This record gives sequence, structure tokens and C-alpha cells, in this order.
Amino acid sequence: MVNKIINGVSIIVPTFRRPDGLKTALESLMAQSAGKLAIEIIVADNDPQASARDYVEKFARTAPLKIHYIHVPAPGVSNARNAALKAAKGRYLAFLDDDQEAGEKWLETLLTTAAKYKAGLTFVPTHARIPGSSNYNDYYVDFFSRFGPDLKEGLVDNFFGCGNSLLDTKLCKLPSPPFSLDMNETGGEDDLLFSEIQDQGINIAWSSRAFCYEDIRPHRATPAYVKVRSFANGQGPTQDSADRKNVLGIIKWMMVGVVQYAAFKPMAVLTKLTGRASHIKYLAKAAEGSGKVLWFGGFTPKLYGAAVVENKAF
Repeated sequence: MVNKIINGVSIIVPTFRRPDGLKTALESLMAQSAGKLAIEIIVADNDPQASARDYVEKFARTAPLKIHYIHVPAPGVSNARNAALKAAKGRYLAFLDDDQEAGEKWLETLLTTAAKYKAGLTFVPTHARIPGSSNYNDYYVDFFSRFGPDLKEGLVDNFFGCGNSLLDTKLCKLPSPPFSLDMNETGGEDDLLFSEIQDQGINIAWSSRAFCYEDIRPHRATPAYVKVRSFANGQGPTQDSADRKNVLGIIKWMMVGVVQYAAFKPMAVLTKLTGRASHIKYLAKAAEGSGKVLWFGGFTPKLYGAAVVENKAF
């Protein structure tokens, strides 16, 4: 990334065939402020057919903030984010997905928290909005939301997902490319990047003084998707150890996975048979455990990129 706007903010919005969600995301950004800092919004359209182009270009003509549309035809979440970062000029990179809505003072809170704690990464809560009515809805909200640590504001030890976050490029050294191309279809590219950044010794900050919403699509608010997504999440720590050639780490996480699966699988079966709403919680925990064990080879689910274009993914 070159030609940075000193102290400017680039808001990255990757999108893939979600016109309603993109509209909600962009409209919510129009109410954001960054004090005296310049703001630009970069929409990275990852649909090979460039389906968002007409809407974004029309929206940009009357928008109070500068909006850049870029077309990234090669499917993959890493491809979209990398292209947006290459075009970005801001020192600060704020990420908002096309199924999210920025709440009041979202950007301002991220920026002031980052400045206060000299944080390379900053996060606020994400509140999931679940479609329809289901006995499992309370558990779906817990599963898809990011409530974070039990504090209003401060430094934390762990990072969270890329959507709804702020990165300070002055405090972080980004790899090239920032998001791994190996994870275009599987996801987890943000965990890998943030893990590398965390290893640089940067501060990670959290604030609950602002938030964003995330709209969960109907096909994701299902036990089948929760199981697959949890399995993929469970693979993360073991795969990270493998990437670092940490044999002891691989063994550790596989053992944790065995214990986790043994503890939660019976509960998942029992709660399903008895119709308990807590089935989703135990299903997710059991799937995470199996993911920690089956982290290798062809077990990794394909949830994004070309698999989505070809309708082979969830």
C-alpha cells in the first residue's frame, strides 16, 4: 500500500451478491465521523459479474463521503480484501462486511480507543440479528455475535474477526499479501493475519461504547451451518500450530479436541433427542473439538470464493 493519507481512514467493504446488505452497510457509514481525519470507503465487488457496480457508482454520486468501487473478479475473500488494501490510502483501515450495519459513533469509537491505548488492532461488539423464529434463536444470537470481554474498554489479550475492526498500519507491519490466498475458499485469512500482527507485540484494544449489527442469512441460522462453521473454527488453532511448525502445539490442540468432543458430543445428541434449545451450543462445541483433531488434508470446509460461485458451499 502506498500514497497514504496521513491519519486518514480507509473503510473496506468487501461484497458478494448481497445488494440489500451492501445498501444497509453503506447507508450506515454515511452517519460516521472521524474528527478531522479524511475518510474514504472502498467497496470491493467480488462477483465475477460485477453485480454491485451500478448501485455503488450511483450511490457514490450523492454520498457525503468519498466512495471508490473496485471490481475483483477472481472469487475469494482474501482476493477482495487484498485488492481493497492495495487501493487504500488511509493510515487506518476499518473493516465492515456487507452483512453488517455500523452503529452510532462506530468509527469514532474505534479511532479514539485505538489512539488512547496505542493499539494496532481495535474491536467493538457485534450484535447478530437472526431471521425468522426458532427455538434455537437465543443460541444463534450467542453463536454469531461478538460480545467480547467483560469490560467496557481496555486492552485485551486476544483478537477477533476482521469484520467490524480497525487496524493501524503505522503500528503494524503487514505481510505481502496481507490476507493469505490459500484461504480464499476456507476462510480464516483474518485469523492468520491478525495472529502474525499480534506476534509483533502490538496492543489490542476493546470498547463496548459502540457496536455494529450483523444480519445472518436464513441458510446460516441452521444447525447444519453451525456445525460446519464450528468445525472450521475448531481447525484454526491446530492449523496455526502446523503453519508455525509447532509440533507440540499440534499435539496439544488435538488432545484438547479429543477431550472437547468426548465431553460435548453426548450432550449434543441428548439435547437433540429431548428437543432442548441448548442443542445448538453443544453441537457447536462438539464440532469445534472434531475440527481440532481433523485439521489436515481435505477436511477443511469450503465456505467462500469459487465454491460459493459454483454453489458448492454453505
